[in-house]
Amino acid sequence: MATKSKKSKAFQLRWKVIGVILFFACAISIFFCGVVAVNISREWNRDVINASTVYDTAEFQDFFNETLDQVVLADVYYRNEERISAGEVVDREELIAGFKRYYGIMDGVITGNTEINETYDGLIVYGDIPESLQTNLADYQNLVESRLPSYYKMYIQRQLDEYKSCVRYLESMKNFLYYVEDEKGNIVGGNASRAEIEDAERTLVLSAGFSSDHLVDDPYYFNTYVNPILEESNYKFYGAIRDPLIQGDQFYDMWQDFSYAKQSLPILFGVFFVSLVGAIVCLIHLIRVAGQKERYGKVHFMVVDRIYNEVHFLLVFLYAMVSTMVAAALMDTILAGAVQFWNYVFATMLGVLYLAAVAIALSYVLSVARQVKDRSFFRNTWISASIRRMSELFTGKTFRGWMVIVMLCYGLGNCAIMGAMVLAPLYGHPRMAMLFALGLVLFNVFCMYLFIRALRSLKEIMVSVKESSKGNFSYPLDLNKISPSFLNFAEDVANIQEGFKNAVDEAVKGERMKAELITNVSHDLKTPLTSIISYVDLLKNEKLENENASAYVEVLHDKSYRLKQLIEDLIEASKASSGNLAVEKMRVDYKQLTLQAMGEMEDKTDAVGLTFKMSCSEPVYIDADGGHMWRILENLLSNVVKYSMPNSRVYVDIFKMDGYGVLVMKNISAAPIDFDETRLTERFVRGDMARTTEGSGLGLSITQSLAEIQGGNFGIQVDGDLFKSIVSIPLWVEEEEENEEE
Repeated sequence: MATKSKKSKAFQLRWKVIGVILFFACAISIFFCGVVAVNISREWNRDVINASTVYDTAEFQDFFNETLDQVVLADVYYRNEERISAGEVVDREELIAGFKRYYGIMDGVITGNTEINETYDGLIVYGDIPESLQTNLADYQNLVESRLPSYYKMYIQRQLDEYKSCVRYLESMKNFLYYVEDEKGNIVGGNASRAEIEDAERTLVLSAGFSSDHLVDDPYYFNTYVNPILEESNYKFYGAIRDPLIQGDQFYDMWQDFSYAKQSLPILFGVFFVSLVGAIVCLIHLIRVAGQKERYGKVHFMVVDRIYNEVHFLLVFLYAMVSTMVAAALMDTILAGAVQFWNYVFATMLGVLYLAAVAIALSYVLSVARQVKDRSFFRNTWISASIRRMSELFTGKTFRGWMVIVMLCYGLGNCAIMGAMVLAPLYGHPRMAMLFALGLVLFNVFCMYLFIRALRSLKEIMVSVKESSKGNFSYPLDLNKISPSFLNFAEDVANIQEGFKNAVDEAVKGERMKAELITNVSHDLKTPLTSIISYVDLLKNEKLENENASAYVEVLHDKSYRLKQLIEDLIEASKASSGNLAVEKMRVDYKQLTLQAMGEMEDKTDAVGLTFKMSCSEPVYIDADGGHMWRILENLLSNVVKYSMPNSRVYVDIFKMDGYGVLVMKNISAAPIDFDETRLTERFVRGDMARTTEGSGLGLSITQSLAEIQGGNFGIQVDGDLFKSIVSIPLWVEEEEENEEE
């Protein structure tokens, strides 16, 4: 037994949950390994794996070449500020092209026949300018003379700024050593001496048509530097990189980042491998326990297992395609170097897509595992379901299938007989054609007979359904008279009738038992309660010297009479709901009966300051039981006294409508009506949910039952705090009175 329990432990729900949590933890770990790998790859590509030092990386070579560009620009092209200020390094074509672009000047006849002078403050005209363009020529000449000198100064200043920027950049490079020689061997710029360069291990020599590179360890990473400015000059560059690097510039930062990435790779690969193995182990465990609570136990399916396997696979594949395209777009955006904030946002979106893909894939795999265990994988395919439905057309299990078969047979039979009737004369058998025609008539007559029989069966079913809608669930439906086409339909209708009949019988039986229980318990309570009331009355007649005892007796007297009233209400409610109350109808003056009831309750209504306003334009006589109507009015007025706002008005309207005498009693509720007013006609439901007022919660229920047994109805309407009670009783018909007199 212990061995069996130990084996089944893995199938417990908590271990399944733990397996899912560990699987997602491993999946998240794999995702973060991928994020780190992509980040390293974006910075170093494959050099972080292939290169042994930072000097062998393409990133280092590119940054070193950028620094060389700064050296060539500062010490070979510009050289010093005096040359720039004197205009010795001005590119005339670049200056004029920039001037034209800045002021929106288009090349044409005028620019083709003119030239700007060497001092950049005037215009020289070489060719003939048409008379129509003389005004434009004057504008162009004025623009050159007035604006070009200022633009020339701006151009010189831009070159000075660029030179100073190059100098500042080179001064910030602590690990980059260099000097530049002219054609005579004189040092014209640099930040190191010849001795420092010669003592360095990683050096570089560049000149027109010659280069010597000792920067890299692996010749594979050698990248020849080419700069047109250096190639066209007679200058020679000598450079070197410190080894080891010192802190303080981007070369050192690059070396530090490379070292960190290089050291992180083994850890990254290790975590990735462990996470991958862990995810595979968890997946195998989840497949093993999927859908079962014990080994070899019953397979329990989930909602997702109802999807056809082909549809399920297509949905998973569609999500995989869409998520792959979205992920590729997000990766391209991240690798393109967007704003840091958006990189975090896109990475988060990528993580959500990844986790959703993992969850969908896990759900699909476990769904397949459950169906394979239950040997229902192929049964739960769309192809298998289609084959089963096609087969049902020929087994009579569905009405639609029978109809298809019948219509198919009818059409094929007619076609076959008509075809034979047409072909018989062609083959020399005219008499056979007459026989086939007679057969066609007989075949259609037979089909008509079957059709009429089927319609008769349908009529029987429709009559049975109509009787059931009237509440007659005992209407017999003879299944022997039903044609096979409608047999299943008729059986379903018969089963529905039987089910409704049983449900109604059970409900009536339960209601009867509940009424009998209430009546019996109430009668059993009345006997001891009568004795209690009698003895309490005797105690009240005694002269009790203790004031507390007198107060206790008074409380007993009030509560016992209240209990007596509750028991009587219970008995009356039980009788009214079960229809056991006798009804002696007579002619009742609705208005006078209401006035009499209001007079009986006058003391109580005056105590809470209620004022009644009655409206009755004509006499209203109803066909009702006077005693029952008195109880209805008593309950309504008692309800008004208990729940109306003190010192308010109560409106009573009595009128005729659609053969009924209608009484509408309206009052303002003291408390907000924030509940469903239709529940007030249920037993033991009170308007005072806190139950701080007297009452049993049976008054309105009794009122509704008494109104219904007299052929009327009772309703409640609420409009804000306005509470309406509506009692409708059939009107007294004068013909009934005359018949009784006769």
